[in-house]
Amino acid sequence: MKELIQLGASQVVVPGNFPRCFPAFLAVAKKNRLTVYDDFGCVKSVNNLTSYENDDLQGALNSLRIEFPNTVILYADYYNAFLSVLRQAAIFGFDTEKLFIPCCGDDGVYNIFLPTFCGGLGVPVCPNPNVRIHWDGIHPTQEVYRRMFEIIIGNLGINCVQ
Repeated sequence: MKELIQLGASQVVVPGNFPRCFPAFLAVAKKNRLTVYDDFGCVKSVNNLTSYENDDLQGALNSLRIEFPNTVILYADYYNAFLSVLRQAAIFGFDTEKLFIPCCGDDGVYNIFLPTFCGGLGVPVCPNPNVRIHWDGIHPTQEVYRRMFEIIIGNLGINCVQ
């Protein structure tokens, strides 16, 4: 960010990290019987670390704001926006019975289709991606990004800190 600002950027938006609630990650975590999950079905200890990383990032952005007072530096809270989408999945029209089943994949655990990737020959895709949270196990669907954007910019609540 500092380099971009020094190159002349007058406004920057920095996204935080997503919570680790993605099928590809959960498929690996499921192999450990001692894994503890939170209310959203995410791995609790890893999300505690992710929250710490996001807090640290915001601290670094505050330092940049002091160093570059004429630059608008916004933090996009992907973590809480994504959890808001999970929390309100039914209201947003997502299929709540398939919250952690990607649109693209097979019938395995969390529908992870590895090492073949979405778009490859023979890789099945759901008929309506707009009702799924996850596209391929490591990426949200476009509809999730749209809902997160609404949340972050304030349509449904401000999760963006200047």
